[in-house]
Amino acid sequence: MKTGQPKKAVLLGIAGSYNAFSLSLYNLKAYAYSDPEIRKGWRIPVIQHPLVNVTREAEEVLALADRIQSESPDLVGFSCYMWNVNVLQALARELRKRLPDCLLLWGGPEMATTYVKEGKYDDYEMDFCISGEGELTFLELLRNLSFNAPTLEDINGLAFRHADSGSFVVNDKRVPFSSLLEVPSPFLSGVVDDEVLFRDRVQANLETQRGCSLRCSYCIYHKDMSKISYSSAERTMDEVRYVINKGVKDIRFVDANFSSSLDHAKAVMRGMIEGRFEARLMFELIPGFIDEELAELIGEFNALYDWNQTTLGVGVQTINLDVLRRMRRAIRKEKFEQTFDLLQKHGIYAKIDLIIGLPGEDIESIEQTLEYMLDKLSGSRAHLLCCHVMRGLPGTELMEIAKEHEMVFSSEFEPHSLVESPVLPREDMLKCLRRTAVIFRLINHSGWAEEEFIGTARSADSSVRDAFFSTRDRLEISNVALIDLIVDGLMEHLAERDSWFAQPDFPYAEAWWWNFSKIEVRNEWILDFLASLTAVYAAD
Repeated sequence: MKTGQPKKAVLLGIAGSYNAFSLSLYNLKAYAYSDPEIRKGWRIPVIQHPLVNVTREAEEVLALADRIQSESPDLVGFSCYMWNVNVLQALARELRKRLPDCLLLWGGPEMATTYVKEGKYDDYEMDFCISGEGELTFLELLRNLSFNAPTLEDINGLAFRHADSGSFVVNDKRVPFSSLLEVPSPFLSGVVDDEVLFRDRVQANLETQRGCSLRCSYCIYHKDMSKISYSSAERTMDEVRYVINKGVKDIRFVDANFSSSLDHAKAVMRGMIEGRFEARLMFELIPGFIDEELAELIGEFNALYDWNQTTLGVGVQTINLDVLRRMRRAIRKEKFEQTFDLLQKHGIYAKIDLIIGLPGEDIESIEQTLEYMLDKLSGSRAHLLCCHVMRGLPGTELMEIAKEHEMVFSSEFEPHSLVESPVLPREDMLKCLRRTAVIFRLINHSGWAEEEFIGTARSADSSVRDAFFSTRDRLEISNVALIDLIVDGLMEHLAERDSWFAQPDFPYAEAWWWNFSKIEVRNEWILDFLASLTAVYAAD
């Protein structure tokens, strides 16, 4: 470590999309800088990198290594998620070669205490690991590196390499903050870089609460937290005002369930209305956690300006109640229908989330959920349907359930993704992946909805949607049966370009449907293909 001048800790985040950034790193910096000695003795630059395209991973790793090396850091901290863990592993190896004396710190949801104890990170290039809430742990680590106090053994939430064996010493877990107000606002304390907020179409992440009232076995939001800790509506409004004054027009509340407390959610929406803010909002909401008053408030906010739009991520996962019960998420379909009806009534956008490959769910059950959702959306032109592959995340209860159900996960293409299980063999899983890829392309890209996800501007048309349901009705087949016909057509259409979609094991499936499907599958091809099916029907 350098002496006689401020030390430097570079914090790196690689976002999960092209217009987001890692709020957690700014939380770490804001909390560390609340200590005057650390503010004086450390420089903490934050590098916010967008999602790394898997086709450019090697180049991006070298570019990031160049940038970090130019900072001559004493410590580099990684905010680790399932979408960036592979990139960070490669980057850590490169940094260790270039900067052998630099300390490497890992944190984030991927860093589960149980996994550290089991030695699953022993081969990572890693000197320290933070599990759980990281703000106080990070501050105490910086104090140790500056003043040798507290000792490493006394820093809760920290794991560090044992000097002799190379394995980790794992300290006790960190007790979470009782209130989110104990962490200085990274926006109001001025540590969020203007360069990040000034990015084109950036989406600002705001946090109004931590934890979740549900205990879903596959989820990390409630990990290590026995209750929810809240910020205040007043501070949230100050943060909203701050980012909007910087020119930000899109705001995402990163809470697990924005309306876990209806009083809290309503106070925030009343503040948004009273402040007459002009912005697009995104937040997650569990079915059933909304009432008429909250829906009215969201609708009232949307009506303030043409630009305003609120999108609610509604986690349904499956309509199979037995599977949901197994996941500690026994939310009946009726709860979703009540929620959906409220959103429809008040003109609120929904992003409906499903999970493909839940424990014990076979292809027939998945098909029933897809069929139900497509029927539900057939009468609406203003909603999204997002399917996600089941992932076994470190430290979740799901990993024990997965053993019982003989689920196989792999990180070869996408970290922790389900490969197969006895009730969903690989052949069926691939069929599900291609079905959901086609559904994602149809519903979540232009040509389906009258209102684009990016705002209230009308799309050129909604001909894809109309053609899909018209073809279904003329052929007198189910939604999924028509999807299967489109899959067959795409396998032939995309084979010549060696598309991931047409490859035998459909690698990077989710990356394909999020980022490449709209490029490789044009509206014109969809319309022509559906027209050809109709022509065959007419000939018969």
